[in-house]
Amino acid sequence: MGKKIFFFLLLTSCTLSESGLRPSTGSVNELLIVTNDKTQWEGDLGDTLRSFFSAYQIGLPQPEPIFDLVNIADENFKDLFQKYHNILIVDINPQLTEITSETYQNLWSDPQRVIKITAPDLSSFYSEFNLKKDTFLKLYIDVERKRTLIINQLDLEFKLAGMVEKKFGINLPLPEGFFLAKESTNFIWLRHKVTRAKQDVELSILLYSADYVDTDVFNPKNILQRRNLITLEHIPGPSPLSFMKVARDHMPPVFDTILDFPGGYAVETRGLWEVENDFMGGPFINYTFIDKANNKVITLDGYIYNPNEDKKNFLRQLESIFFASKFTSQQ
Repeated sequence: MGKKIFFFLLLTSCTLSESGLRPSTGSVNELLIVTNDKTQWEGDLGDTLRSFFSAYQIGLPQPEPIFDLVNIADENFKDLFQKYHNILIVDINPQLTEITSETYQNLWSDPQRVIKITAPDLSSFYSEFNLKKDTFLKLYIDVERKRTLIINQLDLEFKLAGMVEKKFGINLPLPEGFFLAKESTNFIWLRHKVTRAKQDVELSILLYSADYVDTDVFNPKNILQRRNLITLEHIPGPSPLSFMKVARDHMPPVFDTILDFPGGYAVETRGLWEVENDFMGGPFINYTFIDKANNKVITLDGYIYNPNEDKKNFLRQLESIFFASKFTSQQ
């Protein structure tokens, strides 16, 4: 088994957090859903929640749900269940006349997000849920990042993080186990290999920068072209004339704008990579943003190699590192 950062499933320590609460529990990317009874979960209400929260994660080569869902009836929601890190409570109460949505941070444990939707009937619940579900999803993903960061901070790679900060002016909370694979002008390649019985897992981070000229750097075509040029030059494959490139045939890359990235506005790219003249491949996630203080366009890129196995949790951990980054000029 490799470093614990990449294999934690439950956070069950008895140590109190800084808030004085017990650490939250539950598996990585898991959401506990509390309904009035099991019949609701097995019916249309459960179907609605499953179709959204268990939709397939974008940017993976095989189907993996965004969240793994656990359901219990309200009468059983007590004790250890209240310490889950992500909780959605649905209360359909015909005696009510209004719909309410409540959200709580660190109510029973830390970190934790509890959301409760109370509605007089299913129709009004669906209206409220569809209106706010994207916000709910973001809140739950934020908790996943925070939990990952807590584990990361147990063993940080300070020397390597210092090298990154000196070169790019970015503080990254790199967990122990990463090592420098390659460095050149405006480029760093960091790797982390995890030994497993069937197949070793590799997680890698690429950082590259260039002078900022104009907003054309955010054009999706230019983002992909720039990544391909970087990997062609720096990321060789295992066989002669092989190199990493963006895979476009199986699943085109998906782009999104992120307004709350640590550096401000960023373009997120999720897609697949493959190796030309070889059979390797996997998912990558890429954030392109501007360092205004130094007039640089910077890209943080993470990719996973874990053939024939799930990749979602590993990718989420790289994503968590990126969202915890800080510019030296911002500290």
